[in-house]
Amino acid sequence: MKASLIITTETDVFHHKQRDFFASFAGQTYPHNEFELIIVDGNGRTGTAEAYAAFCAQHPSISVTYLQSPSRARAFGNNLGAAKATGELLVFLADDFDPTPEFLAAHVEYHKLNSDLNAAGIGPGFFPDDLRNDLFARWQEDSGLIFGVAMRSAISVWPRQFFFAGNASIKKAKFDSLGGFNEAFLHDAWDDFEFGLRWAASGGYSQFLPAAMTIHRHAVSLDERCLNMKRAGEAAQILEALHPHIRHGWKAKLHRHREPLLSLPGPDAPTQTWIAYYSQRLDQAFARGYWSRTDNDHA
Repeated sequence: MKASLIITTETDVFHHKQRDFFASFAGQTYPHNEFELIIVDGNGRTGTAEAYAAFCAQHPSISVTYLQSPSRARAFGNNLGAAKATGELLVFLADDFDPTPEFLAAHVEYHKLNSDLNAAGIGPGFFPDDLRNDLFARWQEDSGLIFGVAMRSAISVWPRQFFFAGNASIKKAKFDSLGGFNEAFLHDAWDDFEFGLRWAASGGYSQFLPAAMTIHRHAVSLDERCLNMKRAGEAAQILEALHPHIRHGWKAKLHRHREPLLSLPGPDAPTQTWIAYYSQRLDQAFARGYWSRTDNDHA
């Protein structure tokens, strides 16, 4: 089965992501002549283009396509990559996920065993131990807030209608039948969730693939997550307009931007005090994003 591995480079204003995501693909156990690597660069980074050229020179057995996207939007980039893909299986991977050697083989093996067009495979992205030493990063991962599912416990409890663009495989015929990701989403927020709604409604379901593991090399911070949550709040209005009849749980956050801000906890404050502080900051950022879009639309 030929697989097309699609990576869209995403905006990184905090410069927290690793810069070279090519090396791990040469170490894949899946035969190099049975997959293609498609890099979609919407940021025009010189370093990405240089790394691509060096990788091609060092690993001529791997088919690599480098596309410059006119848009920085993840949805647009992933659609562009999927349109160029020649494999029957699409594998979407975030640009800060380092795949382990068995990553691609695990995705392909699942789809070989399950020929159902509706099936999707989802692999985990785990912070390395040095990043998990940080309370904020550990809380983001263990709570499931960062991806929508707590992946360290997902092997025992898996929501079978969950889909996300960070580490996922889906047959190209199924992806194309749904029209791909909705390009109204301009940030990496809700675009994959919205696709997942349409995919699940059409009979789609997912299986957690622990062997398709990746290392999430992204030193998250509160300020960075607040920016992402503000963008998520802006994108929530698009989601709401597309699916007005869904009960959107995030609406419970929309009043929080009016709350008095909790004081910054002291260094010896208990964990629950820090989590309350983090939660309020993130919820307020989401609410500001949501209401700022409303204000702009009515300006």
